[in-house]
Amino acid sequence: MPPIKRLALTIAGAVSLGSYEAGAMFEILDAIRQHNQAIAEGAAGSLIYVDVITGASAGGMTGTILAQKLLFNGPAFLGPYDNPLFNTWVKQIDLTGLDDTSQDPATLSVFSSNRIEKIAADTLTADLTPDGKSVADHGPHAAIDPAKGIRLGLALTNLNGLNCGVPLKPDGVFQYTNFSDQLLRTVDSTSRDIAIWQELREAAVACGAFPVAFRTKDLLRSQADYSSEVWPATTPTATFTYSDGGILQNQPLGMAKNFVDTIDGHQDDDSRFYLFVSPNPMKGSQDLNLNQASANIVRVLERLVPVYTGQAVFRDWLQTGVINQRVQRLDKYATELVQALNLFPGTAGAVQAATLTAAATQIRPLLYHYPSGPADALADEARLRQQYELELQQLGGPETPNAIAFLGAIQTLEKAAGLGAHEIMNVYGVVIEPGKLAGAGIFAFEGFFDEAYRHHDYEWGRRKAQDLISAINREAAPTLGPILYQPQPTQIVPAFDGLRLDAIDPQDRDRFTKAIQNRVNQMLKVAIPNILLRFPVQLAAAAALKAFFAWEFSRHEQA
Repeated sequence: MPPIKRLALTIAGAVSLGSYEAGAMFEILDAIRQHNQAIAEGAAGSLIYVDVITGASAGGMTGTILAQKLLFNGPAFLGPYDNPLFNTWVKQIDLTGLDDTSQDPATLSVFSSNRIEKIAADTLTADLTPDGKSVADHGPHAAIDPAKGIRLGLALTNLNGLNCGVPLKPDGVFQYTNFSDQLLRTVDSTSRDIAIWQELREAAVACGAFPVAFRTKDLLRSQADYSSEVWPATTPTATFTYSDGGILQNQPLGMAKNFVDTIDGHQDDDSRFYLFVSPNPMKGSQDLNLNQASANIVRVLERLVPVYTGQAVFRDWLQTGVINQRVQRLDKYATELVQALNLFPGTAGAVQAATLTAAATQIRPLLYHYPSGPADALADEARLRQQYELELQQLGGPETPNAIAFLGAIQTLEKAAGLGAHEIMNVYGVVIEPGKLAGAGIFAFEGFFDEAYRHHDYEWGRRKAQDLISAINREAAPTLGPILYQPQPTQIVPAFDGLRLDAIDPQDRDRFTKAIQNRVNQMLKVAIPNILLRFPVQLAAAAALKAFFAWEFSRHEQA
């Protein structure tokens, strides 16, 4: 059987730019489909399987659709312009329906979530067997191993919060509230029960409930999904209220890494890869021109947006960078230790195996001092034997004195550095430079104005994925490639690159503005019953909306 490389996907929040991510994901999956079919027909290379998908906001909705369709409707991804992602993010989600709030209570949200709820239901729970109890099975996609299945993780923001505590000495507890939540599930070829996908459908909608724009979502959660010390209820289930997962975890790469740890057991990092998909350029937002004199109220408020969003993504990427640096440093020490052990005794820089073994034997019990210490030590040793198999062979075989000394020293160094649960993360990215997408304006809601804008951004997603695959096929090992596939041409409209607000159809702009004004008026009627009091507030709201569009237009001008 051909060797296998495994790919974990992380799809960031995107609002209407989910169309960009949809294009990128179609292209990646089509490339893997063509590649795996070529391998099955006898071409040389490794099979590539997607086994982890995590997402936030629009990325969580896309990830849920992918998980089901890859398992049960692989043939649906044969064409770039007729597949579940294109049909959802380009054809179906638009301003029509989002601004129809006639059935929504006025105080819950600016736009209606009914359109999103219907699309989620049609996409995830409408293709059923005749008895209506199971998802219909049309066959898997070539990009997955149905028997192994997919780990699916959705980032959620729990507005209720879960209290956690840290003991204080001599007594008392420092209590804090955690609002960052997630739904983690494993789905495979047996996961056809409609109840499974009803839960995931509801969670996907909650994951994309952009605050204020869309209404919050209640989910019934199980105590089994949480640590027992934070569970707030006396029953095994409880209902929490959720908003967009991207508020706190817009790029849940750490969630993907946690899944990978359970699959790989910290082994075979040369055959494990991560793919991060986002419509935003990953270039940071440093501003060294800001100072006390220029930091007026407006500029500070503008600056707080990147300050908040930057910190929301900082943790996962910091974890990735720090882990990679520390693992690389340990591998460097391992290489140098092999060289030192292989030197003739008495040579400058030579290390004596017996001395090293004795030191490691005395130190290890200090590091593995918990009740499960001996078992943990044996497990770590077995893992390191595989991880450093090449180095052990260079020392004459795993049972030679030099190899035993090497293994003991590396295990001691790794445990002391807290690296026993980590390995190199090989992360690819499908990201795009500024000024290319049509739907990026108005906090990425602009793509909802017109299908042509979303189609344009979908095509950019495909193009950037094609560029990535070309780069993969040129790089040295360890690499996901070479990937054997022939891309289909894209249809990018240059006039839509970096679409300016003044280029949008005035009727669409007016319709968007009126929809918000009408919604604000509905909210005011509920909040302020007295007409005389309500009128000046309506005028202020209209002025604020006008100022917002002027500010948004100026941002486009500066860009």
